[in-house]
Amino acid sequence: MAANAADADIESSMAATEENEGGQHIEISRVVEADKAQRAEYEKALSVLQNYESHLHSQFMAQTERTSVLELRRDVWRVVPAAVRSYIRRVSGSIGSDGAVYQRPGVEQLPREVRQSIDVLYELAKADIEDAVFVVAEMEMYGRYGTPVDVDSAFAHYLRLSELSGNATAQYMVGFFYATGLGSVEQRNGYSLLYTALAAMQGYGPAEVTLAFRYASGVGAAMSCAEALVHYQAVARSAMRYYLSGPPLGRHMPGYRAWLSDDRGGVYGVRTGPYSLHKTVTRTSFNELIEYHLFNARSGDVKACLTLVDLYYHGHRFARQDFGKARKYLVEITGRLFTKQGELRKGLTQAEASTAAQAAGMMGIMSWRGEGSAADTAVALRWLSVGASMGHATSLNALGMMYQSGVQVTKDTERATELFKQAAEKQHQGGQVNYALAVMEKTPEVAMANLKAAAENGHILAHYYVAGFHATAMAGGGGEASCRMAVASYRFVAEKADWLHSPIPEAAEAAMRGDLEAATLGYMRAAEMGYDVGQLNAALLLERAAAGGGALFPGASGYERQALVYWTRAANQNVADARTKQGDAYYFGRGVQRSYEKAAAAYTLAARTEASGLAMWSLGWMYEHGIGVAQNFHLAKRWYDQSLEANGVGYLAAHVSLARLCLRYLWAWASGRDVGEGPLFFAPRPVSRDEEERAAAAAKPAAADAADHWEQGAVEDDADEDSSREEVPSGGSLTESLFFIVLLLGAAWMFLPLR
Repeated sequence: MAANAADADIESSMAATEENEGGQHIEISRVVEADKAQRAEYEKALSVLQNYESHLHSQFMAQTERTSVLELRRDVWRVVPAAVRSYIRRVSGSIGSDGAVYQRPGVEQLPREVRQSIDVLYELAKADIEDAVFVVAEMEMYGRYGTPVDVDSAFAHYLRLSELSGNATAQYMVGFFYATGLGSVEQRNGYSLLYTALAAMQGYGPAEVTLAFRYASGVGAAMSCAEALVHYQAVARSAMRYYLSGPPLGRHMPGYRAWLSDDRGGVYGVRTGPYSLHKTVTRTSFNELIEYHLFNARSGDVKACLTLVDLYYHGHRFARQDFGKARKYLVEITGRLFTKQGELRKGLTQAEASTAAQAAGMMGIMSWRGEGSAADTAVALRWLSVGASMGHATSLNALGMMYQSGVQVTKDTERATELFKQAAEKQHQGGQVNYALAVMEKTPEVAMANLKAAAENGHILAHYYVAGFHATAMAGGGGEASCRMAVASYRFVAEKADWLHSPIPEAAEAAMRGDLEAATLGYMRAAEMGYDVGQLNAALLLERAAAGGGALFPGASGYERQALVYWTRAANQNVADARTKQGDAYYFGRGVQRSYEKAAAAYTLAARTEASGLAMWSLGWMYEHGIGVAQNFHLAKRWYDQSLEANGVGYLAAHVSLARLCLRYLWAWASGRDVGEGPLFFAPRPVSRDEEERAAAAAKPAAADAADHWEQGAVEDDADEDSSREEVPSGGSLTESLFFIVLLLGAAWMFLPLR
């Protein structure tokens, strides 16, 4: 009986267990079905939003005539009352680089289907569906799908996602918030370093570059070359893998990074020194130049055709890369310069023969890579052989690659090495790298010389290998010097070969369509990664937003503070006018407590290292008035004179300042004040050491000629000799200064309260 009772209990227990397991299976299947339904809702909503975003994008990119992002509203914006500024912003929206008005419609003005999709995503985000949380965070961060920017809500969603799953992008963005103090988030370098490091541990490229820059420059972290090396090396390896995974000879390098200051004539709107501008080509002048080349190409000018081939093959800021158009003009060149059998036509000039060699090389490379047509290695070999026979360096290098890999030919490393050597001797960077790798074991000194030569000309593979050698030397006891050199080369690779992690292309596109908040955020991310162009562009856009208001910081002080951070970092990377901007911030107290002493120090550095005419003028002003430095009329005049010589644009301002300085000097002298030793305006201009050396060098042949004339008793007219000598530039004569005193006396005195 006891046994039967026990058996009954066991059977009852097993039945209960089976019933419970069945219930669990039902619950699991319900969860799976719910997940499938939520996933379907998410994908449908996202599809609607992506289609709508594509529609918005096409509206703004359809514009072809573009002006400056910043030229429509400059410093005049500061004098407009705040209430008027707010009204204008509501009416006009953001002025884009194409002159179009970018207006965020607001959620209530969006199409009904788009609003419903946004609501669906918010509901899914509340249910902690990770993909939905991420999309909502990105939408609020950059104002996507026509919604307003809400950085505080975006931060909350990024933080939530990082807690839910440890998402690397979310962790990186949380670190970005803590680094910059966006919105109402308190700036905390420790938290920023923590979250950025967590993202970097997962191999997230932007986080690794940011972390590497911080350790390399000591920004928000203790400076450590070894730590910077680890992260830059990891990013560089990923970049090289991606570069070499493309078509033969590697992927095309990322496009040109536009400096927004170039669109407005410089950081200050005018050229202030020799380094104020990077590129001066405007869209209008570019279009005119293209029309000129198109006209010549239609007339049969092969040189114009080659220019168009190069333009469309590599792309340009104002012209997208187009292999089809490049090949079209290339075929026209080869048809004019080669016979149908591929032989060079007779009677060509030297210039036409050079064009033919370049065209043959380009045709071979494009045929091998499958650009503009299907890949054809046989055609590639034929054209590269023609180009190589004519001594074209690119053809020699590419043909060497074909022999090295055995493409359409029998593999022949000796022949490949010889071709690489010929290309290297013609200073072809790819040839130098390939020849170096081919002879590395036999003649390492020759290999290193070629790698260094290619690296000096900016070849990323050369930089990568040079960095590897320095890293190996460091591991072998090379010390800090080897580490710094390795970091410099790895950083070059990370910043130039940045297909996988750069926010700059998206930021530039946002700026082009007038979405300046998204552009500012993109350039700020680039600035945190250490890009000099990101630092300058972010600082410019932040200054602009400080004048007109925005959604990224609670008030103007937040924009000014962050702008000063980026001006300082850009100045430390020798970006022109950034140091002068740093001085302005200290002088006017923008984003920092006012300090005339620090302003004077910044202006002095900019004047001496950048030859900035504006910095020189600012120093002259400060010495004239004794602001931040001891009053010194002689130093004031020296800096005004140098400003006049360094920057012709400031001619009027410099002469007005000299006129005012003369009056101040005379008044101080008449009042019995200390004005320094020696006359200031009523004496010959001091001659610099450089001028003395030039005069002495010019005087030697003149003295010898004079002695020869005297011995021969000859008297000759030396007018031609005098006119041929270099004219010494004048820093402003007394007559000019007195003229400006008489003409601009009242106007000059009006400038006294101003900087």
